[in-house]
Amino acid sequence: MEEVKLLSSAAVLRALYDEKKDIYDILSEFIKAVIGSRNLAAFSSTDCVGHLQEDFGFSLPEAVIRSCLKNRLVKTNCLSLQNGVYSVTQMLSPGVGFDEDFQASRNEYDEIVGRLHAFCSDNGLLAVDKVDIEKSLEMYLTRPDKNDRYRNDISRFIVTFENEQGFREKLGKIEEGLIIYTGIRYSPDLSTLGSWRGELTVFLDSEHLFNATGLNGNLYKRLFDDFNNLVGEVNRSRKGGRITLKYLEETENDIESFFFAAQKIVEREGVIDPSKTAMINICNGCKYKSDVLTKKADFMTKLSKLKITKETATDYYAKPELNVESNSALEGLCLELKDSSIDKDVISLILKIFTKINFIRNGESHVGIDRVSSIFLTESWLPQKIAFSDHVFDGNGAIPFATNIEFLTEKMWFKLNKGFGGELKKPASFDPVIRAKLAISSQISRSVSSIYKKLSDQFDKGLLDKETVARIHYEINRAPSRPEDVSVESISMSKSILSDSYIEHVISEKSFLEREASEGRKAKEELIKIKRREKLRKLLKYKAAAHIGYVSARIFTYIIIPMLLLLALYHAYGESDTTLSIIFGFFGLISLVISVIRPIKIDAFYRALSRRWYRKSINKALRRS
Repeated sequence: MEEVKLLSSAAVLRALYDEKKDIYDILSEFIKAVIGSRNLAAFSSTDCVGHLQEDFGFSLPEAVIRSCLKNRLVKTNCLSLQNGVYSVTQMLSPGVGFDEDFQASRNEYDEIVGRLHAFCSDNGLLAVDKVDIEKSLEMYLTRPDKNDRYRNDISRFIVTFENEQGFREKLGKIEEGLIIYTGIRYSPDLSTLGSWRGELTVFLDSEHLFNATGLNGNLYKRLFDDFNNLVGEVNRSRKGGRITLKYLEETENDIESFFFAAQKIVEREGVIDPSKTAMINICNGCKYKSDVLTKKADFMTKLSKLKITKETATDYYAKPELNVESNSALEGLCLELKDSSIDKDVISLILKIFTKINFIRNGESHVGIDRVSSIFLTESWLPQKIAFSDHVFDGNGAIPFATNIEFLTEKMWFKLNKGFGGELKKPASFDPVIRAKLAISSQISRSVSSIYKKLSDQFDKGLLDKETVARIHYEINRAPSRPEDVSVESISMSKSILSDSYIEHVISEKSFLEREASEGRKAKEELIKIKRREKLRKLLKYKAAAHIGYVSARIFTYIIIPMLLLLALYHAYGESDTTLSIIFGFFGLISLVISVIRPIKIDAFYRALSRRWYRKSINKALRRS
């Protein structure tokens, strides 16, 4: 059979589930497809498990496949069983709709992968391999604990096209098919569907306690409520077991530390990490330490109403064989996580929690999700990564020590046989767009928290000034760390924050802007000087003209007029006038002129006249310009 990816097979699984609603009937169709495509005459249940893995990507418990072969295909005389070997007794092929559903789902899957590959290529990623993109998409949907290289790009791709008609539905089919597939994988006995058989204690971490009480925002509260509603449905049923919600001593210590930090912030002895939505909601509205204590009391009351209580301490090391805190595991994990700069004590604390989980389980992790006795519920990437590490995880269908709320919600939904048809309201965590927003906001929150810590350290060491700190604080406070704030617009803004060198980038950008501003100021000052010189040059001719007018007036007054008067006096005397009379007449005229003319006043008048003309000329020139 042509190579088929798990995701396209999951979409077919979802389509068949709508038609048949019986898991064994659905699996029978896939087994028939394997028999027909491979022309099998005889095979074992182990062979069948391998063929399903190769042809459809399904990794299913052999017990489930064996039950399906016996209870469906042998009973309907399609197969015969002898000495553990199944022989084909008639021509087998899947139902009429199987090939159509398979081809339709494969086309939709190929379209999504093609568009995802184009999206990653258009967003600047070099050497994007389509096969790698397919593997990353499968990892993204099936193993959210793994930090794959294309994880953020896939989340951005989903959010970018969330409002495109049909896009959400196509992804939804794959997601719901995976819920059915993982439900089968973690349920060795499908005959018990419709009820929860065992007693399970779910230990919530501090973030889930904040989610439960609404301190982390509306979407996280909705996710917890969806989960808690299924818990309530399990507990109301008289057919099976019970699920209890608790928290461990380590979580209680986290809560105490959290509220103590809130008191310090309110007392102005600390600063809020902008990635901590719960801390912001606790501190908002508080003026005094007592206000924080009141909110803490309200928080504990809400937990009590939700029937979430603290675990009663016991000797978790009474059975040494159940201890997962070995030196080899600790050293191996430290080596595995060395690139993440995780403190050894943090890893040790997580292993301590896992020891408690394993003790309550009595070491039984291969019994199905509803018989596993205990599990640690967390959204933190580190406990989930360690839970799937080879140092603590058995694999092969075992239930990990820690998981996220989506995993447990899906398993309860499957075990209760809720289905997906009709008007049934599905949990928000089933929506691929919401899951993408959760992934983006979680990644941004981690980056913001890392930037905040690095920023505080560098400021304390005097490596950053207040202006740079304030600029970075402003930027990271704008980042969409809550999932409900994630959108196409906010994604582009937050991409730079996900960079490991964000602080260095801001400092470099600040230096560049300061240099640009400095050069701009110099250019502006030089321009002002040029304009001033040009203005002075233009006004100089008016000043020179005014000065010429002033000098000309004085020459006319003190030289021209006296000469004209002398000339007139000369012509006024006749031949009969003596020299003495001419001299007396000349000096008489001079005495008259001196007695009448005042040079100081005349010069002041001419200067005023010159200034008035100068000002009028300047004003006319300015109006023209």
